[in-house]
Amino acid sequence: MSGSLQKVIEKVLIVDDNQQNLALMQAALKQQELNIYTAQSGAMALDILDDNTFSLIIMDVSMPLLTGFETVKIFQETQRCNDTPIIFISSQCKADADIEEGFKTGAHDYILRPIDIPLFRNKVNTFLKLYRTEQELKQANLLLSEKAAQLECQLTEQLKINNELRFSEQVFENSVNGIIIVDENLKFVRVNSAFTEITGYSLIELIGKTPRILASGVQDKAFYDEMWSTLINTGSWQGELWNKRKGSELYAEMLSINAVRDKQGVVSNYIGIVTDITEKKKKHEKNEHLANYDYLTGLPNRLNLMTIMEKTITDKEIKVMAILFLDLDQFKPVNDDYGHQMGDDLLVAVAKRLRSCVRDSDFVARLGGDEFIIVLKEPNISEFASEKVAKKIISAISSPFNISNRQININTSVGIALYPRDGEDADTLITLADNAMYKSKEVGAGSFHFCMDS
Repeated sequence: MSGSLQKVIEKVLIVDDNQQNLALMQAALKQQELNIYTAQSGAMALDILDDNTFSLIIMDVSMPLLTGFETVKIFQETQRCNDTPIIFISSQCKADADIEEGFKTGAHDYILRPIDIPLFRNKVNTFLKLYRTEQELKQANLLLSEKAAQLECQLTEQLKINNELRFSEQVFENSVNGIIIVDENLKFVRVNSAFTEITGYSLIELIGKTPRILASGVQDKAFYDEMWSTLINTGSWQGELWNKRKGSELYAEMLSINAVRDKQGVVSNYIGIVTDITEKKKKHEKNEHLANYDYLTGLPNRLNLMTIMEKTITDKEIKVMAILFLDLDQFKPVNDDYGHQMGDDLLVAVAKRLRSCVRDSDFVARLGGDEFIIVLKEPNISEFASEKVAKKIISAISSPFNISNRQININTSVGIALYPRDGEDADTLITLADNAMYKSKEVGAGSFHFCMDS
C-alpha cells in the first residue's frame, strides 16, 4: 500500500427487473462520475456481488423469483456487503409494509415510485459521501496498522547461493494460502500447514515425490504442455486447475508458480502458491443455476429458453422446430380452494409429467405462473409430429393428480408455432404460440391450436 490514502473507486449497483426503470435511474446519475452496474434479477445481482464491492446498492423490492428482500438476505449471509448502504425502491401502494420489511432486512433508506429524480440524486449523493468517509477512515486505519507492522517485521531471509531457501517461518506457516517449494527435479522440498490442510498430505508423505501425486486427470496433456511452455519462457505461470486431495476428493485451486534461479540463471527451485477456490466455484455454479432455472420446478426459465431457442435457430442441422405454449386450465381454483402450497406441489408434478412426454433432446421450460413451453428439436419435425406430442401432453395433464392425498383434476390448452414457417426468431415464435394457445382456450379446455389455423 502507498504512503498516501488511495481514492475510493465508487461503484453503484442498481437492481430492477424493469429495463425502463434501470434506464431512468442510470440517466439520473449520468452526470456523476460513477461506475454503474445493473442487474435485472436477484440471481444476476448475487453473481455480480461475488466479484465486486459497491459503494451503494439500489434494490427494487418487487421482482420475480427472488424479491429484493430475499436477495439482500442472501448476500448479507455472505458478509460481502455489510458496510454497503442499501436503498430499497417501492411503489406508493405498498410503501408502509415494504418500508417496515425493508428496515428489518437491513435497508438504510427508501425511495417511492414514481421516483422524484432530484430527491433520488440527493439520497444517492448523501449515502455515497457517507460510504466514502467510512472507507477513507478504514483505509487510514489500515495504513497506520501497516506502518506499525512494518516496524515490527523481521528482515526477510534471502535465498542463498547454495540453493537453500530460507523463509520467515512465521510468514510461511501462517499464510492462509498453501505454499510449496520443489527442487529443479520437481521433488517436494517444503510445504506449509495451509497446503497440508488443503490437500491432506504432510511434508513427510511428500518428500521424494512430485506434484503428480495430486493429479486428478481432469486436465489433459495439452494443458500441462502449455503450462510448462509458459513457465520455461517467462519464469512464471498462473491459472485454475482441478487436483485431488489425499482421500481422492477433487478440489479446484488457483495456482501461481514462479521459478527461482541462481546467479548463473539456472533454475534451482519452483515456488507454488495454492488457493482453494472450490467453494467459490460452487457458489458461482449456484448463482448460474438461479439465473437460468426455475426455483420451484427446476425447469429452465425464460432466460435459458431464449438462449436455447436462438442456438437452435442458428444450428444448420435443425431445419424445423416446434414451439408448444402450454397454459394450465382450472389451475386458479386449486390455489383458491387449497392454498398456494398445493398449487406449488401441483406445478412440480406437472413439470415431471411434461418431461416424461418428450425426448431427452427436447426442451421443457417454465415461463412463470402456470405457463410452460416445450421446444421440439430435430432436423425435420413435422406438423403431424408436433400435433402428436400436443395430444400426448393434453392426455397426460388431464389424468388426475394425487397431491397431499387429494385428487386434483386439471387440463391444459396448447398453442403451437413452427420454425421457420411461422417465425424466424424466438420472441416472434413464443408470441405466436401464446396467441394460438388462447385460440385453443376459446375452443375449450384440453385442446390445441396451430398459429396458422384460422
